[in-house]
Amino acid sequence: MGEANTYLEVSNIKLQGIMPVTMLDWKSRVACTLFMGGCNFRCPFCQNPELVLGPDKNPFISWNKVKNHLENKRKWLDGVVITGGEPTINNGLKDFLSMLKTMGYPTKLDTNGTRPRVLSRLIKEKLVDYIAMDVKSNFNNYSKAAGVPVDIEKIKESIHLITKSEINHEFRTTVVPGFADESNVFEIAGYLGEQNAQHYYLQQFNSTITLDPELMKLEPLKKEILLNLTEKCRRFLPTELRG
Repeated sequence: MGEANTYLEVSNIKLQGIMPVTMLDWKSRVACTLFMGGCNFRCPFCQNPELVLGPDKNPFISWNKVKNHLENKRKWLDGVVITGGEPTINNGLKDFLSMLKTMGYPTKLDTNGTRPRVLSRLIKEKLVDYIAMDVKSNFNNYSKAAGVPVDIEKIKESIHLITKSEINHEFRTTVVPGFADESNVFEIAGYLGEQNAQHYYLQQFNSTITLDPELMKLEPLKKEILLNLTEKCRRFLPTELRG
């Protein structure tokens, strides 16, 4: 039996990338990051267009390869980060997280918050130890930033679920001129502060590769502007700048 077939028998997910060891994706932890293909957003400024647009065209990474890595590095790794794409659209996510927990690994989930029912199930079954949710823009501009029509009530429901849970969490926004800029971000911070969110991270826009090639011409905001915006957001909740 081939390696790919073995993988597909174990889990019904599109696992298409692995960062074997990182100290950047989960603060204060040495983690392994796994990338799932497929996404229900089409954010023009997305940095992973290959995962979003053509997941079925890219080769899967076998479960055997992942399992062997996690077993071999058990003494060195503090957790596993599941990111994408958008992990919650994968039907095998729950079973996959269960396997990781069975192996003794804490798990962090990155999500866009469009599937609160999935999040609720994962939280109730204690399959995630940390959740990071992207907030693409303020609610009036959300669909523009996401590149598709967005049900804002589901975004709000996910924020509420996460902040009311006992799970450590963060929210983050990539600051993109014309999509999520200074006024948008300030409004987001105010809303998250009202929900008693733990942490908010602003991320610098990187124009090196984007889903919409036109945005590769877009000039990111200067770092001093982002630092000033970060300081303003701290009026509402703990805020840091990344990138």
